[in-house]
Amino acid sequence: MEDREHEASDRPMLMTSPGRMARGIIICAVTLAIGFAIVHTLFDAMFANPPPVTRLQAAQPPPPPPPAAAGVTQISILSGAAVQGNPDYDPDDAQVPAGNKVVWINADNVPHTATSGTGPEDEATGARFDSGIINGGEKSSEIEIKDAKAGETIPYYCIVHPYMTSQLTVTEAAAGGGGGSTNSSPVENVLTIPSGAAVQGNPSYDPAELTITQGKTVLVRNADNVPHTVTSGTGPEDANSGKSFDSSILDGGAQIEINTSSLSPGDYPYYCIVHPYMKGKLVVTE
Repeated sequence: MEDREHEASDRPMLMTSPGRMARGIIICAVTLAIGFAIVHTLFDAMFANPPPVTRLQAAQPPPPPPPAAAGVTQISILSGAAVQGNPDYDPDDAQVPAGNKVVWINADNVPHTATSGTGPEDEATGARFDSGIINGGEKSSEIEIKDAKAGETIPYYCIVHPYMTSQLTVTEAAAGGGGGSTNSSPVENVLTIPSGAAVQGNPSYDPAELTITQGKTVLVRNADNVPHTVTSGTGPEDANSGKSFDSSILDGGAQIEINTSSLSPGDYPYYCIVHPYMKGKLVVTE
């Protein structure tokens, strides 16, 4: 008798009746049917008007700095200079006429400085000049060297990367009493390839249209961190591509001069062989 009662107590107890279960199933089915009908009716409107999303846009590089004014010596901080052992400042021993100011152009993608002294341990560090932080793609202000005397050599380095060292040598002032630019071409004939030019849609050349007097020289500077060219023609399909002038490959931080003596007055479109969507125009006048 006890065994039978024990077996009976182990049997699961039904908490609802078959009728209640059937009604529950019917309620669930009706609810699902109503939900399906609502979604089916409004599906086209929901699809046409999705919920708003946040669009992330790639950060745009800063606009390139304008070329230096007359009486200013330009020195480049080369792309990749932050890597120890790589070339850093160009020229490594800049010749600065007495009275000239100096501008450092950072063609690298990380911050640098140009600070007088042999290193952080130098007690006179920054006493002659200090560019302050120069962000990638930007340039320093025009810096005057304190008490500059012709014939002296002044070492300098980067505070952020002290293994980057260089020097500048002060030379006699240019004829006319003022310090002329160390570039062989007038500064208004500087053509810059801006940082970020390789990204389609960004500015390609600065200025996009450069007007120059026949016989003058164009100084092309690549301030980007990838190779570019300045090649005459409308694009790779142009049969006369490169016949008027061609800078050849310019690595990041490099520069080259293009002489216009052989060019007749007129318009000369040009482009980058590496990135053909980069285009500009050179206008030669008499």
